[in-house]
Amino acid sequence: MKQLAIFSLFCGLFALVACDKELKEHPISPQVQQEMAAREKASDPTRSISGTIEFEESIASKIPENGTLFLIARPEGVTGGPPMAARKHSLIQFPFEFKIGQENVMMEGNSFEGKIKITARWDLDGQPKASPDDVEGSVIVPAGSTEVKIVLDHVIEVEKASAEAKTVTGTIRIDPALANQMPQGASLFLIARSEGVQRGMPLAVKKLAGITFPYAFSLGQADVMLPGAVFDGPVTIFARLDKDGDAAPAPGDIDGKITTNAGDQNAEIVLNRLIGG
Repeated sequence: MKQLAIFSLFCGLFALVACDKELKEHPISPQVQQEMAAREKASDPTRSISGTIEFEESIASKIPENGTLFLIARPEGVTGGPPMAARKHSLIQFPFEFKIGQENVMMEGNSFEGKIKITARWDLDGQPKASPDDVEGSVIVPAGSTEVKIVLDHVIEVEKASAEAKTVTGTIRIDPALANQMPQGASLFLIARSEGVQRGMPLAVKKLAGITFPYAFSLGQADVMLPGAVFDGPVTIFARLDKDGDAAPAPGDIDGKITTNAGDQNAEIVLNRLIGG
């Protein structure tokens, strides 16, 4: 029995050494390392904010029970463009325990840190855009805060809802020098990003077919891609005449862009660049 125990111990040590050798010979791939780092970052309690949300007592009885709760996080002082992080909750009861953090960040590479404004909105139609009679509340706290209390105490009025729904309208025309190179049956893509933002999901997108030039266009809050994003502030709008209808640009497409402010009613975009030409 003693010999058998010694033999088992020896086998175990041999397996452990072999496993360690295999790990050294087969290192973790960069992709797996990135995924592990992202999970570790998301689980970091200093990169989240938690607490409770409840209605202000004087208006609680007047609010419909059916609705959707949106949680929107932005760095302090930032009002437009895609939010830092967002969450959506349905079928909940108040007071509601919430948590929002790194795992809810909308754009790759962003970090949930610093002073952050958390806005909670009880939305009656379930749409990302604020509407009259929705109720919201907000608080500014550092990332890592717990036991934060957000009180839904502000009923959104028509004026605010209209102000948030800014739209850019104007005309798109094609450079005469490229008119004879317009692809037949092409689609027109309109893509808006907050000024200076070049990566990640666009602020707003629209795809159009069967158009003629000059074309009268509009792009605004109704075309926003992300819940909680507000079509506001300086934006760069890219227009691309796409021959294959695919969202990715390809040789033979024709594009142009303009940087303007949300609410501009006289924007003009000239399609003046032949991709791959």
